[in-house]
Amino acid sequence: MASSDSCEPLNARTHLGIARRSSHASTTWWPSLYRAGRDSQQACRPNRARRWFDVGERQPYSAFCGISDRRPAGGSSNLSAPTPPLPAHLDPLALYETMFAIRTFETLMEEEARAGRLPGTFHSSLGQEAVAAGVSACLSKEDLVVSNHRGHGHFLAKGGDPFRMMAELFGRAEGYSGGKGGTQHMAGVECGFMGSNGITGGGIPIATGLAMALQRSGSSSVAVSFFGDGAANQGAFHESLNMAALWKLPVLYVCENNGWAMSTPVKQATAGPSIAYRGEAYGIRHRTVDGNDVEALAAVTHAALELIRQDHAPVLLEARTWRRRGHSRSDQNLYRNAEEDAHWAARDPVATYRARLLESQRATPEALAQVEASVNRRMADALERCRRLPPVAPATAFERVYAEPRETVRDSGPEDEVETKPYWQALQEALCEAMDRDERIFIFGEDVAEYGGCFKVTRGMLERYGPRRIVNTPISEASIVGLCTGAAMGGVRPVAELMFMDFALLAFDQLFNHAAKFRYIYNGQVGIPLVVRTPMGGYRGYGATHSQCLDALAMHLPGVRIVTPWSPRDAKGLLATCLDGDDPVLFVEHKALYGTTGPVPKRSERLPLGRAQVVRPGRHLTLCANSYMVGLALQAAERLAQDGIEAETIDLRCLNPLDRETVSQSAARTQGLVLIEESHRTGGWGAELAASVQEQAFGYLDAPILRVAAEDVPIPAAPELERAVLPNVEKILSAARRIVDRRG
Repeated sequence: MASSDSCEPLNARTHLGIARRSSHASTTWWPSLYRAGRDSQQACRPNRARRWFDVGERQPYSAFCGISDRRPAGGSSNLSAPTPPLPAHLDPLALYETMFAIRTFETLMEEEARAGRLPGTFHSSLGQEAVAAGVSACLSKEDLVVSNHRGHGHFLAKGGDPFRMMAELFGRAEGYSGGKGGTQHMAGVECGFMGSNGITGGGIPIATGLAMALQRSGSSSVAVSFFGDGAANQGAFHESLNMAALWKLPVLYVCENNGWAMSTPVKQATAGPSIAYRGEAYGIRHRTVDGNDVEALAAVTHAALELIRQDHAPVLLEARTWRRRGHSRSDQNLYRNAEEDAHWAARDPVATYRARLLESQRATPEALAQVEASVNRRMADALERCRRLPPVAPATAFERVYAEPRETVRDSGPEDEVETKPYWQALQEALCEAMDRDERIFIFGEDVAEYGGCFKVTRGMLERYGPRRIVNTPISEASIVGLCTGAAMGGVRPVAELMFMDFALLAFDQLFNHAAKFRYIYNGQVGIPLVVRTPMGGYRGYGATHSQCLDALAMHLPGVRIVTPWSPRDAKGLLATCLDGDDPVLFVEHKALYGTTGPVPKRSERLPLGRAQVVRPGRHLTLCANSYMVGLALQAAERLAQDGIEAETIDLRCLNPLDRETVSQSAARTQGLVLIEESHRTGGWGAELAASVQEQAFGYLDAPILRVAAEDVPIPAAPELERAVLPNVEKILSAARRIVDRRG
């Protein structure tokens, strides 16, 4: 074990000039939770805070739950590390009240589920109440918590209203998420509970991003990430810890190691001495703590928070505990044995702490009974109110998917002065104009600083805005997007850059399970003003993993705007709109377009999303394309015009929102339609748009809708092979002439 002051890990300290934390008033549904206040100025000095960390972390899993040898040799406890004393301002009776409230809430909900009155699944935290109570007792209302699928206790301990939580579990409009989130997806932003999360490990980069937003704002608050032992084996865990350590982010990572990742014991899934010890690799202070001892948890958390605020660096805690139930409502818990359950039942955190308070004479039987009766009344009243609530209105299922559009969006007029500029410069101008207007905007991605980005869009911006706003990141696509999502929730406006869209697949979980869904599943409590820029496409000979067009794949998942500009003017005007909006955006730039030039208005403009543009009028048939394909379609239209065939050419500009009406109206007028995309044919956006046109304009067409797309093979590198697979002018001409020839 390390000594009190000799255990400094690499880069554990830095001084960023963040103001010292002040006292925070807070309210909650049971007033005694914040009894005596939570004044963090009653702090142990820095050297006293440090002494409790980097110790106890080497306790092997062979001495822990999930296997037969539960206890270390020669000891009666799983943990032998010394524990700091309970801070004097924390009220033991309030700690018990919080644990008892969690126990009562979840017991009532289990009974409702067994009676068939509770829909959906349910993840109980019975047996783990001490972690939620001990950690949250040290937090203020301004500290921000991100939880996991087993998050009811965390929410209650942070000040959640049990009535609104129950209403959410019952699927009622009065719930925190209006019935859209359910047991795994609740948020209470007003009390600093930023959301529970149904993706294992998904909340870890979100909390890290919230910490980044707190740091940028100069706040002295801390972000807290609760996650289980299974989540510590996700890549996002390691990526997030690395970034938190690099930038000294104010985040407390709390791993609730209950011994089981669903039905897999920790011994079979997790290598190394402990989960806490993984912090050592990143220079993060860390320790294990008895997850069933609420006072130990509160004391260690208090010291950890002081350390985070004083040293401006993250801390990792591993709380070793036990869940009394199976993984979820349907799990019968058959993989555990009676001996294990009996061992941990004897260490039940609620019962043992009650006995401890009585034995130490810090509470009387009457005081404890009064607390229990008060909690029971409040929970029973909340449950009775929930049972009387009407079902949620089905129409609300379609609300709060996207933000309301801004009224400032406009097109340039024909009288506007223009300059000819390259595509990349138009993008940079949009970024710079937005960053000049709004200091909350920053660029975050791979090689965006000195190198200027892979395609030089951010060239020179480091000198203009400095390293705080042009931030190079590790090659960690999932956490690049995850941190940016959390930062956006925290009030800043990040622009993430992923070097190639092929790499975006590594970030799709964070983009589409998190950023895309948070506004909806948290019922509008949060917005995600995030733009993810990435280049796509072939025609460069880069091969199968650097040449894909995945815009159509992304199109299937609601909640993210998808923008694919073709011209420099659209690149600037559409990006400006996205940077000013409040929705997550996947802004896709074709790599073959960066060097192309075109007219760009001198004055700033914001082009509306979801409005296709007719770039060439015609009357014989319609060519519809997006991104780089628009240029190929125009070349084909010029060739067709030489034969007297006038092809109307449409640039979709966006895939979400998708302008189905403009395309359908054009196809109805010209009576023929060719859809041109670089995505693979099967499942491409052309199939979706063809289906829409069939529904709206079938009676006007005199030929089948034809599609020109990439063939269903990986994109090859050799130029001859790439030409055979990708769309080209000749393939477009062939499709167009097939339609015209049918007319005779």
